[in-house]
Amino acid sequence: MPLTLRLTCLIGIGVCTLLAFYAPHYHLTAEIVGGGMLLIALVATVILDETPPAPKKAKQEQA
Repeated sequence: MPLTLRLTCLIGIGVCTLLAFYAPHYHLTAEIVGGGMLLIALVATVILDETPPAPKKAKQEQA
């Protein structure tokens, strides 16, 4: 499974959430970075077409 832009942003948001809990002095930084990643993920969902390619049809043998 390829790592898409949206999945990368969701992982980044999770890391920012964990950072906000474990290092409270970075709370505002984690909030800003996490919000930016959320915005990028939303824009990528609307703009980018990340549909998987259609499966290739198997060639039928001619007898």
